[in-house]
Amino acid sequence: MSQLLASMNNKTRGFTLLEVLVALTVLSIGLLGIAGMQLFSLKSSQDSSLRTHATYIAYGIIDKMRANRVQALAGTYDIALSTGPSGAQNCYSNICNPTQLAAFELNLWKCELGSYATDPICTAIPFNVTPALPIGNGSVALDAVNNQITVRVIWRDSANRKNLDLVNTPPQSLQIVAQL
Repeated sequence: MSQLLASMNNKTRGFTLLEVLVALTVLSIGLLGIAGMQLFSLKSSQDSSLRTHATYIAYGIIDKMRANRVQALAGTYDIALSTGPSGAQNCYSNICNPTQLAAFELNLWKCELGSYATDPICTAIPFNVTPALPIGNGSVALDAVNNQITVRVIWRDSANRKNLDLVNTPPQSLQIVAQL
């Protein structure tokens, strides 16, 4: 009888070790899955934050255009994606007419978007703004017939910033059409 118990004890000893190894493998795969979900959640949260910033910036220029409606309807705020900030009078420390104010606000807007953060105009004192979007840019277009403005904001999300082929990689974009 004792010999039978000793033989069973030797068999169960190896079986228990195998159960522990299988349990550790299953636990490891589960923990890797949880880590992957956490990483996906963080990336989605960052992308959502960038879209929120883009919306805020787009509505900011729309509000400025509504406040300077005559210049907005004259097309003074129209600007292409490829156009960077230009020399404009500092309306913080000087009195500006509505046309100068429009140019000043467009410069601030282009600097805030991010692509021109190292431009000498954006690093100058009144324009020393923190870029809100990675490699961000924007355009404003007026539809004078319908008194509508189209504001387009583009930027590179976290995955596209690592890709050096920026020409063939589509950026994230936001387009808002608003009534003046």
